[in-house]
Amino acid sequence: MSIVIHQTFGRIGIKTTPAQISIESPKADLEIKQIPAKMKIDQKLPQVYIDQYQCFYESGLKSIFDLVHDEAQMSKQIALEAIGKIAEDGDTLASIENHQDAIVKLSEEVLIQDIDFNVGLMPESRPKIWFDGYLRINWQLGGAEVRAIPHKPQISAIPGHINIYMREYPSIKIEYVGNNFDKTV
Repeated sequence: MSIVIHQTFGRIGIKTTPAQISIESPKADLEIKQIPAKMKIDQKLPQVYIDQYQCFYESGLKSIFDLVHDEAQMSKQIALEAIGKIAEDGDTLASIENHQDAIVKLSEEVLIQDIDFNVGLMPESRPKIWFDGYLRINWQLGGAEVRAIPHKPQISAIPGHINIYMREYPSIKIEYVGNNFDKTV
């Protein structure tokens, strides 16, 4: 007589669904306000002044007042020189007893005169030149005002799931094998 035991082990199954996380981070909103720079320009246009009065004066292009003044001065000088010459000639003639040829000497002076020649550049002076004008620039700096508005991240989560189940249940089967009967007579 024999006993046969068949045993089947239990098996479990595990089915998993992983968790999912989704994170969305929206960009921050920026508000930018720009303040422009200011510039103020103050100017007086340049002017060139040229004074050629002295150049014209030296070249003989004089005003009527300068011409009259210069001629009066020159006439006065010529008159004084002539008076001096006449007085000197009178003194020479007055001392004729000392000089025997005083009249010859005076007549030679009248006939033979030294004349000065001179070459000069006209005009001798340079014109006076000056400028008038300006440029002023005043700056006022601008700037920028920046305001940032942040946004919270958007997070969505799907939780994971674990499902445990019996794939095969355990079992025990016991059999009696053999032909053994009790006989009774």
